[in-house]
Amino acid sequence: MSGAVEAFRAWTEAQPPARGARGVAALVEGVVAATPKQSWLLVGRREAGAALLRGADADRLAQARPYRVVPAGDAPAARALQAVGIALAGSPAVCLLGAGSTSYGDFHEALHLCAQHRAPVVFVIAWYEGDGPFAPQLAVRPEVLAQALGLGAARCDGADAAAVRAAVASVGAGPAVVVADMPHG
Repeated sequence: MSGAVEAFRAWTEAQPPARGARGVAALVEGVVAATPKQSWLLVGRREAGAALLRGADADRLAQARPYRVVPAGDAPAARALQAVGIALAGSPAVCLLGAGSTSYGDFHEALHLCAQHRAPVVFVIAWYEGDGPFAPQLAVRPEVLAQALGLGAARCDGADAAAVRAAVASVGAGPAVVVADMPHG
């Protein structure tokens, strides 16, 4: 195991327990392993340690841009549009989102922009089936919506880093959606 993976796992273990955080470490490890270093990563607070896997120091995660990791913001679904902007400016992007983000307009706008402009973005969604108040708001699963728009799509076990890596690698640079089924609890 590399020093970066050890640092990431230590950082993950040191974080306070959060609802919906089970399996996130494996999800992040798989995504980073499958993503070329020239691609930007757009992460949430639960995935902020991704920069460690690209060589950042734990005490400098807020300055993760040299490692092409965009720090988490306050509007999770807005990351999807930011990823499209980065891609349209010429750099591929991978955007990690929670299932709740898929019920926001920003997410749907980002998918449509990717479809229209063939923007090289892979959206990786940590999917907790039936979890939370947003679940009844979704008419179809995100990978079904992606396929309807002509985007690539894959589904995997989000708690298995090797399965995540394979799913992300299978869709290439995108545009695509990868739905990572996450464990409850």
